[in-house]
Amino acid sequence: MLVGGGHAHIQVLKQFAEKPPPDARLTLIVDRPVAVYSGMVPGFVAGQYEAHELEIDATDLAGLAGARVVVSPATRIEPDERRIHVAAGPPVAYDVASFDIGSTVGGLDLPGVSEHALPTRPIVGFVERVGELLARAISLEPGRPLRVVVVGGGAGGVELAFALEHRLQSETRADVRVTLLEGGSRVLRGYADSLVRRVEEHARARGIEIRCDQRVASAEAERIVLESGESIDCEALVWVTGPVSHPTFVDSELATDDRGFVRIRSTLQFEEHDDLFAVGDCGTLIDYPETPKAGVYAVREGPVVTKNLLRWLEGKPLEAYRPQGDFLTLLNLGDGRALGTKWGVSFEGRWVMRWKDRIDRKFMSRFQLG
Repeated sequence: MLVGGGHAHIQVLKQFAEKPPPDARLTLIVDRPVAVYSGMVPGFVAGQYEAHELEIDATDLAGLAGARVVVSPATRIEPDERRIHVAAGPPVAYDVASFDIGSTVGGLDLPGVSEHALPTRPIVGFVERVGELLARAISLEPGRPLRVVVVGGGAGGVELAFALEHRLQSETRADVRVTLLEGGSRVLRGYADSLVRRVEEHARARGIEIRCDQRVASAEAERIVLESGESIDCEALVWVTGPVSHPTFVDSELATDDRGFVRIRSTLQFEEHDDLFAVGDCGTLIDYPETPKAGVYAVREGPVVTKNLLRWLEGKPLEAYRPQGDFLTLLNLGDGRALGTKWGVSFEGRWVMRWKDRIDRKFMSRFQLG
């Protein structure tokens, strides 16, 4: 059984479609039939891609793999009974199951945030609602201020701040002002200093204000209030804070880390259950707990979990996954340029964006059937 249609599980479905495991019945449980490739979302926001270009129909892949599909979020796991509860419908039994359900964003429980912010998770919902933000912006009178606050200075927040600035400047006649708020002392914590400097330089050139050591206390219809007591007016609030787990694992009383992510061994099995696996953001590796919640790791885990599910079915020893020490980061600036970094060296230019586009399109071509 596969629960979730994330970057790793679509690889499992693809492999099972090409070579179905003998004597095995596959079930896919997803909250939505269409998955979105997160690496292309900033490009979509910037107007570089159409929505269909970043969508993967997990149910189509499941059909090729001969899988039964249940479209309903998984809510709870009963490992002793080997069944998974879903929001709508009876529990689903399994012999072996893998979870690739991603994460949500922290801070949505702050006063007013869930009512007034546009969160980036679930990512399908974010993509659907971006159009509403753009339509509202386009309807503004010429010269009227359009103040956008992006909360969260990680890679996603940086990309979306630049993507929104470009799109809104290009398609509206409003006075666009974008502010990026980060709770820590700098944006892109853990990335190369040279990359941070490049981000800051481009932000100054494009009028994007970056403010660090700023934490939101509450949100209202057209303003936010910081923990310092300062209020900031804004017509749009985009919420890109750090990842936290869906409640599924905590509600199932499984072993989790302090953010609710299920603890997994290097074989990608749950800490306490050999017949349960997890990949992508939803799991924390016991041996490598500092591994970032980044899509590149989910992509790399795909072949490993595919192989290990097959080996589990055959009763063979499982392969260990070891995350790479560093990974190529490419940040879309929304205007045809991108920044990149690898092993502490940073670079930029239109050629970097062309490189990123080729990588993303090549990945998507493997899974889009239309």
